[in-house]
Amino acid sequence: MDFKPGEIVQLKSGGRGMTVVRQTKDQVDLIWYADSDDALRTATVTAACLSLIEFDDDEDLDDDD
Repeated sequence: MDFKPGEIVQLKSGGRGMTVVRQTKDQVDLIWYADSDDALRTATVTAACLSLIEFDDDEDLDDDD
């Protein structure tokens, strides 16, 4: 599967949403915010291990409410 920069993905086994930075062949570079230590984290993951998170247009992404 091909992922585009800015798409939100997660491991097929579950977990937090991560933002795609880039994809090269079957490897995807990801970034996410780690609440536990107030830092940005990065990883490179095989594309076959990821699934795209799709949001409804009506879904409110703001967690402040």
